[in-house]
Amino acid sequence: MSRITLALVLLLPAAAFAQKGPEGGYIFPSGGKAGTTIDVQLGGYNWTPDLEFFVSDPRVKLVTSGTLSPMFVPQPPYWFGAKGRLPSQPIPREFAAKLTIPAYVPPGPIYWQAASANGVTLPVAFMVSGDNEVIENEERTKPQDLGKAPVNVSGRLLRNEEVDRYTFIAPKDGLLTAELVSRRMGSKFLGLMQIRDPQGNLVADVAGGHHADPVATFTAKAGTEYHVSLHDVDFGGDRSYTYRLTVAYAPRIFAAIPPAGKRGDSAEVEFTGIGLATGTEKIEVVKRKVTFPKVGDSFAYRLETPAGVVAFPFILSDVPQTLAPKESIEAPPLALPVGITGALDQPDIEHHYTCVWKKGEVWFLTLEGQSIGSPLDVALTIIPPKGKEARSEDLPGTTDAGLDYVVPLDGKYEIIVSDTAGKSGSRLALYRLEISQGTPDFALRLTAPRVNVPLGGKFDLPVKAVRKGGFKGPITLSIKGLPAGIVPPTEAELTIGEGKTDIVVPLKAAEGAGTGAGLVTLEGSATLGTAPVTRRATATAAVHLITRDTDENQMPAFVVALTMKGKFKGRPVDQDTGRKVPRGATHPAEILIERLDGFDGEITLQMAAQQSYQNQGISGTDVVVPPGVGKALYPCYMPEWLETTRTSRMAIIAVSKVADPKGKVRYLTGDVAGFITMTMEGALLKVSNDTTAEQVIPKAKPFDVTLKIARVPQLVEPVVLELQTPKELAGKFKAETMTVKTGQDKVTVRVTPDAALTGLQTFSIRATALQAGKYKVVSEAKFVVEIMP
Repeated sequence: MSRITLALVLLLPAAAFAQKGPEGGYIFPSGGKAGTTIDVQLGGYNWTPDLEFFVSDPRVKLVTSGTLSPMFVPQPPYWFGAKGRLPSQPIPREFAAKLTIPAYVPPGPIYWQAASANGVTLPVAFMVSGDNEVIENEERTKPQDLGKAPVNVSGRLLRNEEVDRYTFIAPKDGLLTAELVSRRMGSKFLGLMQIRDPQGNLVADVAGGHHADPVATFTAKAGTEYHVSLHDVDFGGDRSYTYRLTVAYAPRIFAAIPPAGKRGDSAEVEFTGIGLATGTEKIEVVKRKVTFPKVGDSFAYRLETPAGVVAFPFILSDVPQTLAPKESIEAPPLALPVGITGALDQPDIEHHYTCVWKKGEVWFLTLEGQSIGSPLDVALTIIPPKGKEARSEDLPGTTDAGLDYVVPLDGKYEIIVSDTAGKSGSRLALYRLEISQGTPDFALRLTAPRVNVPLGGKFDLPVKAVRKGGFKGPITLSIKGLPAGIVPPTEAELTIGEGKTDIVVPLKAAEGAGTGAGLVTLEGSATLGTAPVTRRATATAAVHLITRDTDENQMPAFVVALTMKGKFKGRPVDQDTGRKVPRGATHPAEILIERLDGFDGEITLQMAAQQSYQNQGISGTDVVVPPGVGKALYPCYMPEWLETTRTSRMAIIAVSKVADPKGKVRYLTGDVAGFITMTMEGALLKVSNDTTAEQVIPKAKPFDVTLKIARVPQLVEPVVLELQTPKELAGKFKAETMTVKTGQDKVTVRVTPDAALTGLQTFSIRATALQAGKYKVVSEAKFVVEIMP
């Protein structure tokens, strides 16, 4: 972690005026090889058809290739009971797109964002690789064959209880390292990975946590087919649960001592990991002389071992690096500047150092644990000769610590390194303490990677200058890529004065401006010594849920959008009233519409992306509210399996086409405050399996199933029966659609299986009626048959 990570990072609201701004969700596949064009699905929430898309790396092209999809309401199986009361995953819509990555783009994350007249999304990461890629076949019914290792897979866990299974063959004997990357790229699930040999013996069984994705290293045998299974620790699933699975011939490095080097110097480094010395499946230590480059902030050293080559990311510094003395309490005062690598290898131990400082000096101290792969949650304490101590624990976005310390008086100061997480007591419980006055330099930080400028208004963009090494000179900013309609800031508004660290850059909408968005960069120029330098401002992407270094999350560009003020809003009449609704029926909820600023156009009510509890199949269809109308009925379909002990809710939003001042038609969203609130009661319609004998069917022979139909007297409309099959059995069963008149309580349906279908198979018959001639009532009966060869 560099000194510039000490800047504060703030997040901004997505949109103003009670609008439902768009949000990014995921991309599938989530990774791809440089030098290729990849068909992807871009998923997000509260999206409108007029979204524009931007990539942080301008060399990469992202072009949509289709229209906006309907909402992907979650499919069964659903969580019930305690899990059914968990907050729901947001419900996405998707654009199909093509992502073109030039061959010279280096491996690592790139970020995309979307913008509309309602605001800008936060970024979503896509992982660029230099290796061959495999995309999960989501239509498969058996383990997917990945061929021979090494291999990279982009996959996802689509539904609750889903377990993704793969097979691969080891072409040679050796150590294989398999890693499931999910949280590291922003997927909100905890992965569990199991690997078995052909006999079913468990080779690896590892679960991820909130701060680590699962990784396993094991000895593979040539020609052996290995079976990999992946799932969420709680067996959850969602369209946003994307992951990357990598399997490669490589050992694994746990730690390097020291993990940093002085630019241009050489040092002996001790590596600890699996298979580093002999290539066998055991923890080993090797030492290598490493020569560090003269430029750069990091250095990927490639360690050659009998098990293959593995890279380790070293930190580069301008100060000498050393190892902690065995007895730090009795050590003499430190010779500064210095970088110290130590291990809190005893339980609850602290390391103490002393420094002799003079009043008025400024010292920069960084203490790293997380950013060098250590389990420690480090804390840094400075105790002066007299007066109040200074302490730092977690910096923004990391568990590492750091201080800019202005020496209050001459004397000897004590510096204490400790752990707050109870993770000390291991040789791998490493920390790195660096104390320096630094070389004159600066960095620029933005508070967020998105900016919304309302038409007729402005947005004050905070920019923070992180000064290093005593640099106090003025910094001149320049900004590029602003969308048309933004008034360029003046020279005075783009100058950070002598010794100043903060500035607010006003971004104003020009008179009569239209809507639009742009990918914007901001740079700062200053003179360091006699040399002019330019630094690019970065914004924290806030994507990765696991980071070693907050610099991993930094984006070199951000999106600015001109947004329109909301023209309407609404609220349900049944908000928080708990109206009783039959299961399997549609509840027409009354919605009141408030039109603003004289808006009198057509409005569409839609299901909102963010619902309350786990969705369990609740859905709603779009409803068009004619011009000038202030009240509408929104149909909330409540499936028959909903729990009567749970209050169910529906959130909706309002959308309308509105022309901006330039005449460009945009889709504006408006908030419908609160939830339509319902409690479930008995069903209006129920169909059930009335086939008494267990169904054992000859292959390719039609067979009959009998249904019993029960309905309340008020439901007088006919009932339509339709065959329903799982996605993997589409077209494998056929049955004529039937209409059952009022008074008929039993019916036989003839089903014809595909000629090649055998074994246990499951399908259902869905019964649908219309209440009051317009609102659907639905019930389903499940059937299991065994088709004999």
